[in-house]
Amino acid sequence: MKTRLTLTASVVVTSVCLMMSAVLANATTPRPTGPNCNLMTPPATAGEEMNHGITLRVFPRAKDIDAAYTGCQAVLAPVEGKWEVVSLTVIEKGDPVRIWSAHDTEGSSLSCRFRKGKVVKGNPDACPAPQFLLMKSLAPGCVQTFREAIAKQGLGAPRPAECEYN
Repeated sequence: MKTRLTLTASVVVTSVCLMMSAVLANATTPRPTGPNCNLMTPPATAGEEMNHGITLRVFPRAKDIDAAYTGCQAVLAPVEGKWEVVSLTVIEKGDPVRIWSAHDTEGSSLSCRFRKGKVVKGNPDACPAPQFLLMKSLAPGCVQTFREAIAKQGLGAPRPAECEYN
């Protein structure tokens, strides 16, 4: 019984610390503003990506971001029947300049800043590779298409032509 109470107390303390760090982190790194920075549900045209069996939605798709776009690329995950923003890539005139997350902390790779594909703030060895700041995604419906193809043909199932990453 004592072990169970100690474990429960430890979980509560850890949870409170994590919540406080998220609050403090967001105080120093406020949520970005602009087009798609406040997206709470993905539109039907959002791209898809699969990660650990979860279908993430990405909007706008990397292929739709041009040199005139300023705003965010949102990555959302389903959580208990609702959508939760996993991350936002902040884009200024087509140039991805940083990644924001509700779990952002100073000193993390999320505190890195970029300009024209180069790290301008942060440790380049700890920062994400600039070419991967914008998430490429599959067309809507492709994750389910892949799942069905793999279920029928196994892991070597061919990729449908309309399901390319872009």
